[in-house]
Amino acid sequence: MVREFFFEQRNHLFTALVAECHDVLSEAISKHGHAVLLVSGGTTPAPLYEALSKSDLNWKKIKVALVDERWVDSDHSASNEALIRRSLLINNARNVEFVGMKTAAATAAAGQAETESRYQALPQPFTLSIVGMGIDGHTASLFPHAPGLAEALSEDNTQLTAAIDAIQSEVTGPNTERLTLTRNGLLKSERIVILFTGEDKLAVFGQAQQPGPVEDMPIRALLNQEQAPVELYWAP
Repeated sequence: MVREFFFEQRNHLFTALVAECHDVLSEAISKHGHAVLLVSGGTTPAPLYEALSKSDLNWKKIKVALVDERWVDSDHSASNEALIRRSLLINNARNVEFVGMKTAAATAAAGQAETESRYQALPQPFTLSIVGMGIDGHTASLFPHAPGLAEALSEDNTQLTAAIDAIQSEVTGPNTERLTLTRNGLLKSERIVILFTGEDKLAVFGQAQQPGPVEDMPIRALLNQEQAPVELYWAP
């Protein structure tokens, strides 16, 4: 069951979601002494990150890591790490401990083991994961029918991360080689927030809520489970 939060304006969405993130992370710090925030790239969440970076959270107790990454250098314009460093790891969060996915390996498949060890070292369960959704029904870098998708979605896969080689499209852009959290990696979150905007994506989300193959719309991996609570934040 997905709890849905709809807003008439995007600024209202971000105000509400910043407050939600603050409360969830603060509660985790009070309860466990630490919190782990997993974040996605893209232009949609950037205002959320910028506002969150100005909050009075105890950032010394928070670790930030990525949900997925394009296999490009961390200073590349398409790098999710670069976006997070520009939008979240600033202001009060400028010294937060950050765990990236990209390694020096030539390929995502070759670098997966090193990234996996980084993520296995993070405290689990993760506190909060913020993910998006594309008009093709992908989330993180779990793209429809991509090589590596079946293994990444497998309930028997105990790995937190997986290499994916997405089928190039307007959604993927030219950087198809990715590293991503697996289904089970995402579901190790105490809470998952799906964040997107626009009527077109809302229609796609409605489709994804209907029965159908997960491989067609991988966002279904988060919707058809009872392991981790999922919330949708949406505005036009």
